[in-house]
Amino acid sequence: MHKSGFFLLFTVAILFQCTSLSAQKNTADSLGIKRLNPRKATLYSAFCPGLGQIYNGKVWKAGVIYAGFAGITAGFIFNQKEYKSYQLAVNVRFDTLATTVDTKYPNLTDGTVQSMRNYHRRNRDICLLAYVGLYTLNIIDANVDAHLQEFKINKDLSLGWQPTIALLPNQGIRSGLHLTLTF
Repeated sequence: MHKSGFFLLFTVAILFQCTSLSAQKNTADSLGIKRLNPRKATLYSAFCPGLGQIYNGKVWKAGVIYAGFAGITAGFIFNQKEYKSYQLAVNVRFDTLATTVDTKYPNLTDGTVQSMRNYHRRNRDICLLAYVGLYTLNIIDANVDAHLQEFKINKDLSLGWQPTIALLPNQGIRSGLHLTLTF
């Protein structure tokens, strides 16, 4: 009995491997508009930031993404340079040799130099986190934009409002707002 159960399970597994199912095979709708593949857009953006947005037809978003990466990179480079400068000043100030003197920041106290070093190190680390965040948002945006490509908004969609006065039993006259949603 054990062998026949294994054989049946093996046969069912092979059948599932050979079967190809797809819910929607058409890549164009009734109007002839090409449907976007969200998985492809996601992979494009993961491989090269902005490429998924270009695939989705939103080239301007790729420009925004690259401008964001450029800004973050500039911030990282600036903070790294300043961090190294203050770190060198800290090393010189706490050196045990009497001949070494801090010539770059002679007017700052030891605590201020350490504080500025920590400030720029923190900002450098925040730039790294911003870089990872922008990369992640780039991937999410490409996926969501490809999914919402077919989302249509009805032109008759509207929300109207008008003030109203109501006479309520045991409460008297009350003012209110009447909302009307048309779709």
